[in-house]
Amino acid sequence: MPKIKNKSKQYLFKNKLNKRRKSKIELIKESFYMMIIGLFLLFINYLIPQKGELFNSLKKNIFNIFGSTLDILNNLYEILIVLFICFTLLISIFLIAGSINRIFKVIARKSRKFKFR
Repeated sequence: MPKIKNKSKQYLFKNKLNKRRKSKIELIKESFYMMIIGLFLLFINYLIPQKGELFNSLKKNIFNIFGSTLDILNNLYEILIVLFICFTLLISIFLIAGSINRIFKVIARKSRKFKFR
């Protein structure tokens, strides 16, 4: 009877892990990189003009999005019908082309088939 090896899932990537710890210098370098990127993002945020007006217009923009969504839902039936027509047209073209291809392959195979006895 063969021996079944039941490896636990927690050891699935045991040999793939990096077993070497990072040195203190590497950790300090990474933390300085993180700090530089964070400060750069804060600087970019500081350069954006009229932040207050953008936050104030957020409420109006969200209501406009919901209004547009309601308009889309009102016309959803027509959109779905058009998508269904396009989808079925593509499927029917592929099916017809595949059936014609298969018919030609079947006819060509029987006409070229020679039996040697």
